[in-house]
Amino acid sequence: MLDEELESFSDQTADDHPLGLAGQVYDSLVGLILQGQLTPRQPLRIHALARRLGVSATPVREALVRASAIGIVTRENNKGFRVAPRPSAAELDDLFVARIALEAQTARLASTRVDDSLIEHLEEALDYQRRCGEESTFESFTGFLNGDRVFHAHIAEAARNRFLSTALDMLGSHVQRYRSFNETVVTDRDETLAEHRAIIDAIRDQNPLAAEAAMTLHLANLRMRVRRERIGEEPEQPSR
Repeated sequence: MLDEELESFSDQTADDHPLGLAGQVYDSLVGLILQGQLTPRQPLRIHALARRLGVSATPVREALVRASAIGIVTRENNKGFRVAPRPSAAELDDLFVARIALEAQTARLASTRVDDSLIEHLEEALDYQRRCGEESTFESFTGFLNGDRVFHAHIAEAARNRFLSTALDMLGSHVQRYRSFNETVVTDRDETLAEHRAIIDAIRDQNPLAAEAAMTLHLANLRMRVRRERIGEEPEQPSR
C-alpha cells in the first residue's frame, strides 16, 4: 500500500530501488533537502553524507551529481557541492508553466491506458493525503507532500513515456522545495483533495479532454496557492 511506498531510507535495500543504491541515495538526499534537514546554501560533504546514510562515498557522489543536474544542488569549482539557494518567485512561475505543459499530457495519456491498478493507486494516494491533512504537524505536512508526489508519479508512470516521467520527477522536487520553505502544516487540504478527486474521476471515465482539463486546473490553482504561501500575492497573468 501507499504507506509502504513511503518507507524511510533505512527500511529499504538497494535491490528495492529501480536504480539500485545510487537511486536510493539520491531519493534520500532529496528527502533531506525537502524536509529542511539540509538547508539552502549548506555545504554538502560527501564523506559526511556517506556516514549519515551508511553507504560508501561513490553512490553519494553520483547522487550529488544527479541532484546538481536538476538544480536542487549546486556545484562550485574547488568548493564542492551545496544545497541550492532559496528559489525565486520568477522561477516558481517558470516551473509551473513547464509543469502544466507536461502534466496535462501525462493525464491525457493516462486516461487512455487505465487499469484497475492505476485507479487503486490513485485512490490510496488520495486517502493518504486526506489522513495526513487531518493533523497540524510538520510530519503530517511532509506526509501530505509525499502523498502528492506519489499521486502525480503514478499518473506519469501510467502515461508510459519515460521522457515525461524523468522531466516531471525533476519538476516535482522543485515544487516541494518551494512549499517546505514557508509552510509547516497543510493549508490547502480541501482544495487539493477536491482537485485530485476530479483528476481521478476523469481518468477512471477514460476521458482524455476532462483529464487534461482537471490536471491543468489543479496545477494553475496550486501555482496561485504556493505563490501566496511564498510572497503573499497572486502570480502575474501572461499578457494576451
